[in-house]
Amino acid sequence: MKRVSIKVLFALFFIACYQPTYAFWLLGFSDAKTLSPGSLGVIAGTGAQFAKVGNPESNSFTGAIPHAGVRYGLTEDTDIGYRLVQVALPFTSVGPTLGSEVDLKKRLTNINDAYQVALVGGMAYSYLDLSGTSKSAYSPGVDLILSHAISPQYTWFSELREVYTAIPTAVGSTGANHFNAIGVAGGGKIKLTDSTSFVPEIGYFHFNGLLNNQSANGNAIQIGAIFAIKIW
Repeated sequence: MKRVSIKVLFALFFIACYQPTYAFWLLGFSDAKTLSPGSLGVIAGTGAQFAKVGNPESNSFTGAIPHAGVRYGLTEDTDIGYRLVQVALPFTSVGPTLGSEVDLKKRLTNINDAYQVALVGGMAYSYLDLSGTSKSAYSPGVDLILSHAISPQYTWFSELREVYTAIPTAVGSTGANHFNAIGVAGGGKIKLTDSTSFVPEIGYFHFNGLLNNQSANGNAIQIGAIFAIKIW
């Protein structure tokens, strides 16, 4: 069962690598627990985003947003992760390629506490196609997670997430090409086997800023799901 799950996960991983997309995962797909020291986990999945942004306001829908990554346990309450991501832009007129994000998660509560709290800080970097020209963008972000194990099989979690995006190489530099995304999300971790879990999540986010010196204010809803597998 574990070998089949790993094959399915890596198939999803490669689909994520080659699927073009025009949105960014603001969902974290994780509860507050961290991996034990030396443990390795991998994730892969997909989902969709609906956004209403700009002035005048315009709607955009993006399906099949890929999500894939790995995590490694550093200490009893800290792990590190690497994910394939896109910069946090809610526009179908901007075409980002896959970028990279590194984040560090610190569990703030005791491992035996009924409710778990963790703080995640990360930095993403990506190239994107802006008006037919390749530009680079970076996105630092922070995530506060609260989770509770309802049973040995089901864990509920919620998160408060904020991401800042800047495109310093675009016309007008960061001053004309930046915005902030902040929102809340909730989901569940469903344990399928000792090593495999299914994690659905939905979130609501508000965008505020500029793109090409034009308003980028608006809101978005994201929904998605991933499979998480502990390799060792």
